[in-house]
This record gives sequence, C-alpha cells and structure tokens, in this order.
Amino acid sequence: MNSFDAHLPALATEQADHLRELVRLHHARRGDTVTVSGDTVHADQGTRALYNLAELCRRAEPEAWPRLVEHHFDALDNGTRSAGADAESVLRSVYLRLVPDDAVPAEAAASFSYTRPVATGLLEALALDLPDSLRLLDDRDVARAGLEELRSAGRARLVGEPVDHDVVRTDSGATVHLVTGGSMFVASKALVLGDLARTLTGRELPGDGALFTAPSRHFLVFHPLEDGYAVEAINDLAAFGLGAYRDNPGPLSPRIYWWHKGEITCLTRIDDAAKSFSIVPPDELMTILRRLKGAA
Repeated sequence: MNSFDAHLPALATEQADHLRELVRLHHARRGDTVTVSGDTVHADQGTRALYNLAELCRRAEPEAWPRLVEHHFDALDNGTRSAGADAESVLRSVYLRLVPDDAVPAEAAASFSYTRPVATGLLEALALDLPDSLRLLDDRDVARAGLEELRSAGRARLVGEPVDHDVVRTDSGATVHLVTGGSMFVASKALVLGDLARTLTGRELPGDGALFTAPSRHFLVFHPLEDGYAVEAINDLAAFGLGAYRDNPGPLSPRIYWWHKGEITCLTRIDDAAKSFSIVPPDELMTILRRLKGAA
C-alpha cells in the first residue's frame, strides 16, 4: 500500500504526484510557466497552495481530477481578477471568516496584517464571497473600504448566513447542536456563536458559555454549558472534531474550544513530537465543570 504524501497527506504519494502533473499540464496549456513542488504552485504572480484541491480530489474518481483542477484554478483566477473591486462592491460581499492560523503563508503575512488571532489554531480574516470563488482580502482591499466598516458588514452577513441545524443526543447522554450546510461559512459562525445560538434555539447561551469544535468549513458542533454532561460532551466533541477534520474538505481545526462571554479559549493541547492530543481546561472552566457535575 502506498504511503501518504508528505506534503499532501490527503493523497498517497503516487496520487499526489499525479495531481502535481495535472496541475503542470493545466498551466502549460494556458502558456503559463510554473513550478509545482510539495503542496505549492510557484508562478511569477505568486504562489498557490494545493491542499484544498488535494482534499477535493481524494473524494473524486481519478477521471474527474482534470475537471476539478480546471475548475479550481478558474475560480482562483476569477478571484484574482476581482481584486480591483471598488469599496462598495467589497462591502456588499464581505464576510468574517474563520481560517486556520497557518492559512496565510509566512512570506505573505505582511500583506494580511489586519487579521487577528482568535485562539490557538484559529485566525479571523475577511473574505470576499464571489459567485464561483472565495478570496481573502488583503491589506490593500481593507485600506480601500476601511477595516471597521468591513468587519461590521462581514459580521452582519455572517450572522444572516443560513445553516442547517440538528440537536443530537449522543450515546454518552450529552446534547450537542450540529450545525452544517453547503455554505463556506458554517464553521465561521463560531465567531458569532451567541447570535447563532439565539437564532437556532430562541435562547441565549448560558452564562457559563459553550464548548464547540469547528473541524472543517462546513461543520460546527457546540454544547451549551447548562447540565452535568459537559465532560461527556468534551469527549464527544473531541472524537467528532478529529474525525471530521481528517475526512472533510476545508479542514479548519480538530481542537475543542470554550466560548465564554464572547471570548474563545482553546482547550486542546497537541504535542506533534509525541503525537499526543489532550484536553487541558483552564482553572475557571474546571470549576464550572465540577459545579455542573455536582448539580446533576
């Protein structure tokens, strides 16, 4: 059995090499000179990552890969052409977006200085939602329209984005809210979790907050801290988050987070060297968990 590719772990090494060759051929047919190595396409205009494309290909039959490659880069090119959109157009289409904290390559970080850390593994950015692509705004876009204006417009659009919602009673007895949908901004709803809970349940989140995981762009699962099943919910969220992070396109984070009074705290400690994954709640949350367990 082929081992997974070191740079595109969604694919076996032979599959990843095949995808890189398809990407080279796609650009060659267009007369573009590029270098494809690891998980990146290098061109005179800049670099593009192949991670999301690899995830899409993993779920498709090999004969569909050339079409996926063409569609992927067409969408990226359309997004690039939209970079000169005027401020009013940007404000009409902007969203707050939750992205992995390594979504912006180090060499491009200076062009995305407006982004802000949310918690370990997560970064808040602004994204332009186009008919056939999605593009993160850079500092030039932000300067054109204004940071606070964009954040306000992006937040309002994120709050109003429709999603699907199910309430699930797990085998452990914990109740979790499963939020899904085709939108690219489902997981980003964690940035407005209080508004989301109010819309879905008609109630405010409890004063102790909620636990959640946002493993990929199409999934957000949360558990309000209001009963004695919080510890069980942590285990359920951890298992779901890790599986969904590995198995879905647009992976975000496998970690568990605590939303409390609008602030987000990471509960997961990942030791890459030891390949370990542990939950380490802060003292304040531990006190809450003990109180809820004792009251059950």
